[in-house]
Amino acid sequence: MKGGTQALDLSHLATEIAEEFGDQWSSTAGSHAGDHSAYLVGPVGELIQIRYGGWQARYQGRLVLYGTFDAELSRFQPDPGARYVITVSPTSSATRIAKEITRRLLPEYREAVRRARDSRTAAEFLRRRRDHLMPQLAQALDGELVERVGQPVVIFGTDASGRVQVHDDETVELHVRLRDADALTFARRFGTSTGGSDV
Repeated sequence: MKGGTQALDLSHLATEIAEEFGDQWSSTAGSHAGDHSAYLVGPVGELIQIRYGGWQARYQGRLVLYGTFDAELSRFQPDPGARYVITVSPTSSATRIAKEITRRLLPEYREAVRRARDSRTAAEFLRRRRDHLMPQLAQALDGELVERVGQPVVIFGTDASGRVQVHDDETVELHVRLRDADALTFARRFGTSTGGSDV
């Protein structure tokens, strides 16, 4: 492979590197026109960009391999500011580059991908739980399930009114507005139902 120019066939190189890693890996074209980049796609969500050079002086004349996250998984990065980057000579063989990725890039990057996937799974579980719970809360409170700022909220009541929201940390927030004449009665009932003493 000839190095030193942006005319490097990075798509072909990515294919060769994927072959070094085995059947569970593949390659795909870069996402930006004129970026002269390609991607390696791994079996557990790895998405490694390969490009020639970069915006920093230390990347000039080098192949840059950058562990990224796809658009959906990026929301769950454990450390959004972390960068998973190595550089190699543009004259390196696919075999050599695969070894460098395995040794220098994959350990930390793959752990970040695993943690992001775990966070996504937890968020999906909570979303299913919330989607199941919110209609039940709406029915129990004789309220209406609406969406506010992208989140489901139950609005309820006339004399006693309020809203209920289920948060990502698995807590339920309940706001109640009622007449001051009813406040003491409500507080006593609530305290008894939660195991507290009478007010």
